Amino acid sequence: MDYSFSKKYHAMMRVYEKLKTISTDNGPHIDNAEVGDLAEAFFNQCYHLKDWVKKDPATAFIDVEAYINKTGPLRIVADYCNSLKHAGLDKKPRSEGQIDNLNTHLKIDLTPKGVVTSGQQEITLGGKRYNAYKLATDSVAAWKSFFALNSISTDPP
Repeated sequence: MDYSFSKKYHAMMRVYEKLKTISTDNGPHIDNAEVGDLAEAFFNQCYHLKDWVKKDPATAFIDVEAYINKTGPLRIVADYCNSLKHAGLDKKPRSEGQIDNLNTHLKIDLTPKGVVTSGQQEITLGGKRYNAYKLATDSVAAWKSFFALNSISTDPP
């Protein structure tokens, strides 16, 4: 199987686009569970991209763990993913700690084009609150910066 980091990056971006839609304009339908499911799916793709970067011969020479450890949004994503995967953190947190709470906020607007719904997940991590969509957007920017700093193209293979 082809484990090109680029494949995982584009999978992450597809989930990000779905998270963006549900977070900003999901049309007339909204599902409370879907908001959390999409946030978790995005953060899993985002965090596990590092494993693909480590194993792809085109990028394996880069210390991606060091980059994650010094990049705020990616540190938070690491703790979020590891908290959910292990039912709490087993190791020292990279950021503020493990998940304290997950809340979903739904919004229904009446607009000239009709009903517009959206949903946002709020993550409380180590007592600090984060908007999942904003954290996802910041994480995408961090990954784009990582690839740009290392002069690596994310074009599909």
